[in-house]
Amino acid sequence: MMSDNIGVKLFFVILYAAMAYFTFTGNIMMGMYLMAGGMLLSALLSLVGSLVKSKK
Repeated sequence: MMSDNIGVKLFFVILYAAMAYFTFTGNIMMGMYLMAGGMLLSALLSLVGSLVKSKK
């Protein structure tokens, strides 16, 4: 991820911590849903960031 925003980085750290919690406590499906959502958000942020940089 190429974001320099500390808020975005903190959000993803919390998301990954929640994913690890659900995975280690046996709720594998919720962990997988969080992983898929996190990966989609990361890809969308990267795409939007690259599009914004290319217009400048």
